[in-house]
Amino acid sequence: MKLIYCFIVGLACVCLLAGCGGGSGTGGNGPTTHIFVADSANNRIVQMDDMSGTNWRTFGRAGSGSEELNQPTDVVFDSSGRIYIADLANNRIVRINDVSGSGWTTFGTAGTGVGQFEGPARIAIDRDDRIYVTDNRNDRIVRFDDMSGTNWVSFGSTGTGVDEFSSPVGIAVDSNFRVYVTDLNNHRVVTIDDMTGTNWTSFGTEGTGIGEFENPEDIALDGNGQMLVSDQSGRVIQTGVMSVTGWAEYSTGHAESADFWNGQIYIVDQSTDIVTRIDSIAGTNPVTFGSPGAGIDEFNTPLSIHLHTFN
Repeated sequence: MKLIYCFIVGLACVCLLAGCGGGSGTGGNGPTTHIFVADSANNRIVQMDDMSGTNWRTFGRAGSGSEELNQPTDVVFDSSGRIYIADLANNRIVRINDVSGSGWTTFGTAGTGVGQFEGPARIAIDRDDRIYVTDNRNDRIVRFDDMSGTNWVSFGSTGTGVDEFSSPVGIAVDSNFRVYVTDLNNHRVVTIDDMTGTNWTSFGTEGTGIGEFENPEDIALDGNGQMLVSDQSGRVIQTGVMSVTGWAEYSTGHAESADFWNGQIYIVDQSTDIVTRIDSIAGTNPVTFGSPGAGIDEFNTPLSIHLHTFN
């Protein structure tokens, strides 16, 4: 059985290349940064301005129809600021213009073919606004140009070797279009240069020591040769890209996702239903927000956190 079925009790999410970060909203008519959380068991995404929950807004309700979500696991942004949601149990990707739900568009159905998913877990958007998805139970990643599925390309098959995945979850794309994937059941991070698998490289083995992962769930890149990996062992790991250079850890209950933003790190913890911000991987100046529930300032199994600045 794939771990994807356990997302609602424990998966990680993190910010990907488009729209990662951490900060607070700004007033006036200038740029405003919002924090977004995929509040999975509440079947909604949450938008807030800061770690006090200022201007709390939500989008979504349980279901499979218009403006309905079923276990959302990720939320990311394109260059126009449109919001993309991995609607896991509905086996589709959702795009909206903003948290009012305007511009509602969906793509995907259940299955193994073109335009189909079996547990779309995470999304990344590259600098050309192409969409990448980890298709978890199909043990592959896919890329397409737009919400019509134009130029659909898939890569990967089931296994433990080269060009193979076992429950891929997290995904990120750097400025050179290299793709990074957390290969959960193989306890490793994989990078490829393109969607043909050129220069396949894997990093990590099973364990809880340096250079080891225990079911890595999500990944974020900071653009300066560092990556954050959210690990089922309860660690958020900061390290050099595909190496142990600068390896450091922050321990939490169950980190589902972590993201770099303005030198700080934002983390969602599904075991405590809170968001945490720290100034460094050493855990400096921790600030927490949220509590269990379904109301304002409350989360139920938060699985992803991302920040985005709107101009």
